[in-house]
Amino acid sequence: MQTVREFADIFEKVKAGIRLSQEDGNRLIRSTNLVELGAMADYVRRKLHGRKAYFTHSINVNHTNICVLSCKFCAFAKKKKDPGAYALSVDEIERRVKVAAGHGVWEVHIVGGLDPDLKLSYYEEMLSRIKKSCPGVLIQAFTAVELDFYARLEKISVEEVIGRLKDAGLGGVPGGGAEIFSERARELICAPKISAQRWLDVHKKVHEAGLRSNATMLYGHVETPQERVDHMMRLRQTQDESGGFLAFVPLAFQPEHNELSHLPRTSGVTDLQVLATARLMLDNFPHIRQLWNYVDEKLIHVALRYGVDDLGGTNFDETIAKAAGSQSKGFTYDELVSLIQACHMEPMEINSIYTDIQKECLVA
Repeated sequence: MQTVREFADIFEKVKAGIRLSQEDGNRLIRSTNLVELGAMADYVRRKLHGRKAYFTHSINVNHTNICVLSCKFCAFAKKKKDPGAYALSVDEIERRVKVAAGHGVWEVHIVGGLDPDLKLSYYEEMLSRIKKSCPGVLIQAFTAVELDFYARLEKISVEEVIGRLKDAGLGGVPGGGAEIFSERARELICAPKISAQRWLDVHKKVHEAGLRSNATMLYGHVETPQERVDHMMRLRQTQDESGGFLAFVPLAFQPEHNELSHLPRTSGVTDLQVLATARLMLDNFPHIRQLWNYVDEKLIHVALRYGVDDLGGTNFDETIAKAAGSQSKGFTYDELVSLIQACHMEPMEINSIYTDIQKECLVA
């Protein structure tokens, strides 16, 4: 451990288990002293997880790209009559998951656009069919934005939506749609989307229903460093109240093929500032997850020393990041294990709710 100097006061708090303040976070997020940031974040990671690095072997199903919203950062969404617009049938979704499960994939991650022609019964059938044909597969599906949309579309409460989907087989909720909580920034990049408070409230309802979820932050666009810290503070407060978040997942903005394409990609410095600050500020989040398809592959090696303990999954068939110009080719199961081992870490297969994998009953 290197001697900590600039952040000696903050590191003393960290070692003593004293919660960092928003002012502390603002100091951290602006600092280019990456050596000390990494040393402190790695201290916390090792204290929580030792040499373990978690990952999932998963398939992504983006069931539709038709969406009523027009978020400026999104390169995935289409209108119904646009070329390339699609909505997958339940038969096709079941087929894809069954093929993946037959090859050892034990988690399916389902997110898509807000398609007004797809009713709640479509999603219930989707989940129940997957669980019937692949009983050992965990289904992590539908962002807070999607859950809120289904409730408004069906004119029922979001609690009823969550309950019905849970009964059909929903096992957890991803963290997408949070973007950045700053009202100023949201107005510039995703004005039509649900508010930050609504996003947080939906996740509280998910937790009340006995499900666990993740939380994301989209960074590297129009937000300020202080707004990133504010985002983390609001997540930390919500976690204090509900206790249902498992992983924080920072997402670097992908600038290609969208209305914000004039903005540059994030630098490695920014990525590491965000990761380290998140690990230090989010003391009540068990995990910090770095999705390989949102950063340069070389950064993944470094991220594991900046607070990250979870590398996400193999994510076959992921299309949202690809549509926005993600440069990563992706990893096979063996490649991801080898990468973790090359970082002198211990690969740990898990699912997104960090429970036992039922490999013996993946496919019925």
